[in-house]
Amino acid sequence: MDSQSAETRGHMTCVVHVSPDVVDAGAEMTLQGQVSSSPPCDLRGHTLRVKDETGADAGGVELIQFDGETNRTDEFGVKAPVKVGEYTWLAVCPAVVSEGISYIEASTAIPFTVKRHTMHVLAWDIPSAIVVGERFRMNVGIKCSNECQFANRDLAIYDHEGTHVATGTLSGDRWPGTTGLYVAAIELDAPATEGLYSWSVTFPPSDDGIPHAEGSSSFGVRVVCHPECLVTVETADQVSQTPLSGARVVMHPYKAVTDERGVAQMRVAKGAYKLFVSKTLYLTFGLPVEVTADMTARAELELEPLVERN
Repeated sequence: MDSQSAETRGHMTCVVHVSPDVVDAGAEMTLQGQVSSSPPCDLRGHTLRVKDETGADAGGVELIQFDGETNRTDEFGVKAPVKVGEYTWLAVCPAVVSEGISYIEASTAIPFTVKRHTMHVLAWDIPSAIVVGERFRMNVGIKCSNECQFANRDLAIYDHEGTHVATGTLSGDRWPGTTGLYVAAIELDAPATEGLYSWSVTFPPSDDGIPHAEGSSSFGVRVVCHPECLVTVETADQVSQTPLSGARVVMHPYKAVTDERGVAQMRVAKGAYKLFVSKTLYLTFGLPVEVTADMTARAELELEPLVERN
């Protein structure tokens, strides 16, 4: 009797692939199961059940493919828990009797980790040069890795000494052309001494509903003395002498773009500079200049050499 029973008993093993295995709290993860049996058995139409960490049913999916040895499910999505931590769920393939063979129940662990949502912080529209003590304006943006809504939330700006210098509030609308970027326009006072400073913007962690990690980003604040001199830069094509509009003019840290007359003007502090002028299809022009008073410089740009094509 025992010998006959052993001859009609089969075995099953199951495997479940989870992606990602480190998942944001409350986000969807994708599972795909496969069940093998000995001797091989077509289990299409049977359901692979998933149990959560409490043993509650977290869903099921039908086995729909059989290649002669292994049964597989389609990929299916389940929601991750909202509490951060390490989890082990269980996939269960119930016992089956097929063609006189009894296959005992099989199960496998599904380990994964739930983490806080990642916060991406951006800072832009910071002036290239700010006069000592003057007020300036910039934009700060926050985006969650799962594009959560962050309207009317606060963020903090810290200076180079770690002092909290400003608080910004995110607007109620997403930034145009983005899927989840919320922006705050912030006004700040520049330091009273010239130099290049590293400041930071910080978005605090949150456990309100869905847990979010702290987000932060550094940005540079370049402070210069009061600009005493007006520098006029005239640009032209070296051969045709045609004015070049839209050329980029830099006397670091000062920047400008030429107008339709090929002219750009910048107010700068006295000192020694390297003047650079660049424009698409032209070689970059460079010229050392010493600024002691209002002055005019001329930049004649040479076209890039043509590259022979095969």
